[in-house]
Amino acid sequence: MSNNHLTGIKSMKFSYPRWIVFQLLEKCNLRCKMCYEWGREGSYFSKKSLEQLDINVIKKVISDCYREKPYFELFGGEPLLYPQIDEVLSVIRHYGCNVDIPTNGTLIEKYAEMLVEHEPRRIWISIDGPEDINDIQRGKGVYKRAVAGIQKLHQVKKERGKELPMIGVTMVVTPLNYRYIEQFFIQDLDASMLDWISIEFQLYTTHTHCEAYERILCSQFGVKEATCARGLVRGCEDFDDINIKELIRQVHSVRAYCKEKHINVIGYPKTMDEENLKHFYSARWDKMLDKRARCSLSWLYVEIGANGDVTPCHTFYDYTVGNVYKESIADIWNGKKLETFRKYIRKNMLPICTACSRYYSDL
Repeated sequence: MSNNHLTGIKSMKFSYPRWIVFQLLEKCNLRCKMCYEWGREGSYFSKKSLEQLDINVIKKVISDCYREKPYFELFGGEPLLYPQIDEVLSVIRHYGCNVDIPTNGTLIEKYAEMLVEHEPRRIWISIDGPEDINDIQRGKGVYKRAVAGIQKLHQVKKERGKELPMIGVTMVVTPLNYRYIEQFFIQDLDASMLDWISIEFQLYTTHTHCEAYERILCSQFGVKEATCARGLVRGCEDFDDINIKELIRQVHSVRAYCKEKHINVIGYPKTMDEENLKHFYSARWDKMLDKRARCSLSWLYVEIGANGDVTPCHTFYDYTVGNVYKESIADIWNGKKLETFRKYIRKNMLPICTACSRYYSDL
């Protein structure tokens, strides 16, 4: 990404963000083994009291920003646990904006009719392989509930003659499940129900990169700890059991199958060759073909946490630029704290940027 690209984005001077993520609540009904929350100090898994965004605050952000037609995403925890999820979707639809919902899928069967009624653009269901493999990582019975949800959602769409929401399945590749990518997508799932699939590698950072990030947080932004980033720290040895050639073969096989079935395929890293993945799993991200020199997210994107804190990145939770309970989204978007971050990120990538899924996005 060139400096000219960033200059072009900055010159547009959007009054509000064009991409807004709401973390609706911290509560989740699963305890997935690979979830970064397990490794993070202060994880909401360990909290006695969990945060939840006020519905009126959500409505205000949406009504303030709708003229820019931002793209919304609803996160959690598990977003379908949010008690007024239907109201959030209704407001977004009222203002003519698009929204995606990533979910573990266990509540889709219950809310299928509501979801089809409000027509979010996409529902992303996370399933990590065949039933026995998925349930090792996500919990007993989770696979059957998620698949039942996909079937119900597809059925309701068909009955009502609706195209939306499009149905996507996300698989996070881990040392446990990488040998089952082909079986899962080609044999186990009914392709006729799917519009999208995403094959996403388990993202991580190293102790060295995290420590460098903490030093920058302190020197540039006055933040002493990177508790969120610590949850993403892993050793390269954690991935030693992955046979890269077999992993690549399976991914290419699934891509060919999806092309034949007219299913959209995305995921990251985007370049699936042996050398690129060796760099990825050995933390030599600077050698990867998918590396970035710049990031334009802070000119386009904000994430609003369940406590109201606003951050400029999907991973950079440790530096907040405001709180929607105290300031308007316009004041935060045009405020000094976010401008400070933009000035830094305009010239520098952060040491943990490669552990952010947005790093691999085509913005």
